[in-house]
Amino acid sequence: MQTDIVHPESFLAYIGREDALVTSEGKELPRSIPFTHWDELAGKNMTTTAILASVDNGNDAFKGAMLHATQPVMSTRRIVTAYAPARILRAGEGMTTWQVNNSEPFWIGEEALLSGKAESLPIGMTDERVSDERYRHYLFTCLVELLREAGYEKAMQEWQGEYDLYVSFGVPNEEVTRNGLNETTNRALQHIFHTPFRVCRTDEQGHSTIWHLHLVELNPYPQTFGSFLTWYYAINGTAIETDIVKHVTLDIGGGQFHTCTVNIDYQPNGKAKLRMEAALLDEGTIAIARAVRESLRARYSGVRLSDVEAQQVLLSQQVTIGGRRTRIEPIIDDIVRTRSSKLLTHMRHLLQEDQTFLMFTGGGSILLQRSLYELVSAKRTDQSFFFVPKRMASVLNAIGGYVLAQATAQRRMQRATAVEAQR
Repeated sequence: MQTDIVHPESFLAYIGREDALVTSEGKELPRSIPFTHWDELAGKNMTTTAILASVDNGNDAFKGAMLHATQPVMSTRRIVTAYAPARILRAGEGMTTWQVNNSEPFWIGEEALLSGKAESLPIGMTDERVSDERYRHYLFTCLVELLREAGYEKAMQEWQGEYDLYVSFGVPNEEVTRNGLNETTNRALQHIFHTPFRVCRTDEQGHSTIWHLHLVELNPYPQTFGSFLTWYYAINGTAIETDIVKHVTLDIGGGQFHTCTVNIDYQPNGKAKLRMEAALLDEGTIAIARAVRESLRARYSGVRLSDVEAQQVLLSQQVTIGGRRTRIEPIIDDIVRTRSSKLLTHMRHLLQEDQTFLMFTGGGSILLQRSLYELVSAKRTDQSFFFVPKRMASVLNAIGGYVLAQATAQRRMQRATAVEAQR
C-alpha cells in the first residue's frame, strides 16, 4: 500500500496492514450496542443488544462487513448475486441448501452458478431489487454467511439463536440526499426492516442449522461514500490529518460506475466540513460481460449465459464448453481492451483536472487496473491518485458502512457514559 498517500491511522491503512482494530488507548471497537425498538407483537418497546454490521447492496455481489465475534479484526464476505431453485441430488457431494421462512429450497452464489440453472436477480435501484422475494431471501442467507465468517456459529448445534442486527445498508448514491432517502427507496426497505426472517442452512453433509435474524435498525448510506470514509477516518472515529481538499472516488462496480466527490472544507476552529456529490457515469463491467457473452455465443451456439454467469466468466476467464472447463483469456483480453475504452472515456476530464485526488475502487478497478494505471500514470503524478489493493477493492464500500455504524455506536456509548456520570 502507498503509505505516503494513505494515513497510517486510517481504517484503510489498518485493514491494509491487517492490524488488530485496537485504538491507541488499547481499546477494541464495540461489536454491538444496547438498542431499544418497538415490538409490534408485544405492543411495547423492547431492549436488546444489536450486533453492528454493514451491507453493500451491490448488483454483482453481496458485500458484508462486521467485526469478528472474538478477535479485533474485520470479517468480510462477498457472495455472487445468483439464485437457483435447489434440485434433488441423487449421489456424490451435497450442496449448501437454504430455506427462508417457508420458501422453496434454493442455492446461492457460486453453487447456484454451478447448477447451470442460475436465475439473474434484479439489477438496478433498491426498490426493484428488495421488492423481489428471491432477492430478500438471498440477502438474509448472505447475512447468515457473514455471521458465520465472523465466528458467530455455534458448532454442532441446530438452533443458532436470534440475532438482532444494527445494519448500515449501502444504496445507490442517487437514492440519498441531504434530507435522507427518497420516498421510493424508503418504502422498499420496509420489506426487510423490523421483519423477522427464519433462515435454515443445510450443509453438504446434510447438517441443518436454524438462524432467526431481525434488522432492528437500518441506516442507509450512499455506497460510494463508504470507500471515502475508510480513507478519511481513524479507527477511534476522528478525522485524519490531510492536506487533500478535494477527493474523488471512482467506484467501478459490476452493474454501475459511480463517482463520489468530497470537498473537505477546513474551518478556523480546526474542524472540517464535508460536502459530498455523487454521479452515475455509466454501466459497470456488466457491459463488458455481456460483450463476452455475445462473443462466446457467436463461437459456441450452445453456450447461453445469464448476466450473472457472464460476470463470473469475465472474472474467472474460463467457461464450460463441451463439459470441460475452458480458459478463454484471449477472447476476454480483446473485449476488455476494446470495450473498456468507453469506461475510460468518462474519466478523461477527471484525469486532466489537476485539482482533485483520485481513488479507484470496486471490482471493476481490479479487472481494468492495467489499462487504468497506464492511462492515469501518463497524466498524473503518483501522489495524486491511489488504487485500493485488490483484496479490499470489492468490499471497501461495505467496510465504509461499518465505519458509520461504529461512529453511531461510539456516540451512543458516550451518551450512556455521560448519563451514568450525572447519576
